[in-house]
Amino acid sequence: MVCPLQRRVRDSRPYLPLLCLLTLGFAPALFAQTTSSSPGTGVRNAFDTIARAATGEREAGKTVDAIADYRRALELRQDWQEGWWYLGTLQYDSDHYAEAVPAFQKLAQLAPAMGPAWNFLGLCEFETKDYASARADLEKGQALGGNDDPEISRVAKYHLALLLNRNGEFEGASAILVSAFGQSQLPPQAKVALGLALLRVPLLPEELDPSHDALVHAAGEAAAAAVQQSDSAKAQDSLRALIKSYPATPYLHYAYGKTLAAAGKNQEALLQQRQEAEISPQSALPQEQISSLEVRLKHPQEALRAAEQAVRLAPDSVAAHRALAESLQALGKKDGADQEFAAAGKLAPEKSEPEERIARLYALSSSMSPAAGAPATADDLWNQAMQDYSSARYPEAIAVLKTWVERSPNYGTAWAVMGLSEFATKDYDNALIHLQRGQELGLGGSPESVRLAKYHLAVLLNRDRQFDRATQILAPEAGPGSLASKVQFALGMALLRIPLLPDQVEPGKRALVQIAGETAALLQESKYDQAFPKFQLLLKDYPATPFLHYAYATALASLSQYGEAEAQFRQELRISPASELPYVRLASLALRQHRPADALPQAQRAVQLAPDSAEAHYVLGRTYLELGPEEKAVHELEAASKINPGSPEVHFNLAKAYAKAKLPEKAGEERAIFARLNALAEQQRSQHGNQAYGGSHDTSELSPARLEPGEPDEPKQP
Repeated sequence: MVCPLQRRVRDSRPYLPLLCLLTLGFAPALFAQTTSSSPGTGVRNAFDTIARAATGEREAGKTVDAIADYRRALELRQDWQEGWWYLGTLQYDSDHYAEAVPAFQKLAQLAPAMGPAWNFLGLCEFETKDYASARADLEKGQALGGNDDPEISRVAKYHLALLLNRNGEFEGASAILVSAFGQSQLPPQAKVALGLALLRVPLLPEELDPSHDALVHAAGEAAAAAVQQSDSAKAQDSLRALIKSYPATPYLHYAYGKTLAAAGKNQEALLQQRQEAEISPQSALPQEQISSLEVRLKHPQEALRAAEQAVRLAPDSVAAHRALAESLQALGKKDGADQEFAAAGKLAPEKSEPEERIARLYALSSSMSPAAGAPATADDLWNQAMQDYSSARYPEAIAVLKTWVERSPNYGTAWAVMGLSEFATKDYDNALIHLQRGQELGLGGSPESVRLAKYHLAVLLNRDRQFDRATQILAPEAGPGSLASKVQFALGMALLRIPLLPDQVEPGKRALVQIAGETAALLQESKYDQAFPKFQLLLKDYPATPFLHYAYATALASLSQYGEAEAQFRQELRISPASELPYVRLASLALRQHRPADALPQAQRAVQLAPDSAEAHYVLGRTYLELGPEEKAVHELEAASKINPGSPEVHFNLAKAYAKAKLPEKAGEERAIFARLNALAEQQRSQHGNQAYGGSHDTSELSPARLEPGEPDEPKQP
């Protein structure tokens, strides 16, 4: 069964995909012994028989039968807490949220101190759009806490943060997200929620106009860097780049100014807040910041003017009155300052009000205006979009497709056509997001049109430095056809890790890239006897080309030619000393040859160069697993798991590390996660076949679609 969280928010990749696996695994420990009114022997026997049947059906994956029998058992015994739990979670996992609500309401009534019952009740209410009840029940679940499973708690906190955003409580939403995920790598959906909070958008992700997806995703990346306290410079760089691309976007200058102020750059922060005040003249927030900064800079008169303006704009704001009090205090006006401090103390805690102008700016229109001549029916909309797209009227096609995807958000082809249209208008960031969404949901149409969409997606993945994903998408498309040459060229760019669009490659390098693409296509077909001579010719003609030695070494390693592979990786180190990739591969080679002491310095250097790399943490964790100490192995493998939660081998090795560290419960959880992910990977392999480089190896050490063969103590594929 696919976890419903993977279907819920379509503006980002799935997050926390293990909820469905974990919801049922910890349930029995939640329940105290329940007492009943001593039913007769016949009723008790009937109940026991039906309850056992329900348990067996649930464990066998017979969801419909299990739900029916849990209902039958609960008719006989209304106080059976475990039965209400399993009935509710089975209905939740089946996307029957409205039906699950009564089950969790009953469970919450029977066990009012059980946090998970309230959390699931809130999640179901969220899905039925009963947002007020969802917020109240999610808050109750978080307050109770107790023996809640951490994954369920994270999912509940994520949805509570979405509701706080929707209500304009952006600081509270950010705080909850940070408490849920800590300072570690945040999943994509959490970053989207942080992006909405940074931009102060009082909407749910599914209510966003798709034209703002790229902005919100980029804001989320900046916000994620900002909450990671050690990464202030990265947050500043991200926000500076965002402002360059979106200079008039409300609250970007405000967020950048707060980040600068936190870093002690008061004068620069003041400039940003003054720019925000021009963009958002009706908001008290930049005026409050201006006043505070002017006090720090010992400009009390300017601070007073800004604070007075803040109070005029928000007379019920505690922060505005405090700013006014502090500015008066800085001017030596003690009586006035005391009055304002007292006024601030008398005010009720501020209730954030969502700004209508921001909601209008970002929201989907509920329908296209008939006055604008827009088609009314779904068929008319689709035909109009296709006509506009075929006639190269790309902005018009995008406008119609926005309405289409609002009505049919799970139709992958519409997202893909929107992405292709955005590509044509050079809106590459949105094009990447929407082509990815189309790929995830499924592409329809002729084989050539599907191939066109995949080609453009791969091209944008190359531009975004996601070379391994680009290769996985392109490799099955290599072959005859009108796009053959373009696909091959893009494969060459992925092999050489060139983060550009194809037409941006210098003329002098095009021959190199084309031959590299031919070589990559041969590797995809496992034609190593033809690919290796091409590599050797390329290395002779272009010996200093970055990542050419790396690609050749990776291919050699896939055939267990470790000595030659190591020599090529060391050549790459000299050409690309700032890249962690050759260090990761050298460490991996050493581990395959049972030389963990040789792997250690390479893996440590990889983590130093790329602290956000799951591969680097993974290989260092495996090295510590071989050498010890176990706690270091656990630390590194947990880091890899947070960055790449969908990797089976990370969870497999983390289970080993927990077992060595004498943490059997955690080891069991990780083994269960591994089993689920590995089964899913096997299903994907059987459906699609191995895609990259002929199935013999991946360019990614941690591809979630497969396990690397031949590594020490690596699990056997089923």
